[in-house]
Amino acid sequence: MKKTDKISYTQKSISELQKSLFDLQKKLIDLKIKQSTGNLKDTSLLAKIRYEIALIKTLINQNQKV
Repeated sequence: MKKTDKISYTQKSISELQKSLFDLQKKLIDLKIKQSTGNLKDTSLLAKIRYEIALIKTLINQNQKV
């Protein structure tokens, strides 16, 4: 993930972050299914998606406390 991607997440509203979170969780499920069937070539995508999900959840929690 590039630094500019992290900055773009910080500029989004909570509703936009929640939509991104939902999309990433959906993508993670699809990747896990592909991995279990043996069709996933780049397994590092799983870790990248999990990292983005954690980042978005952190930003949502920080914004809710403010």
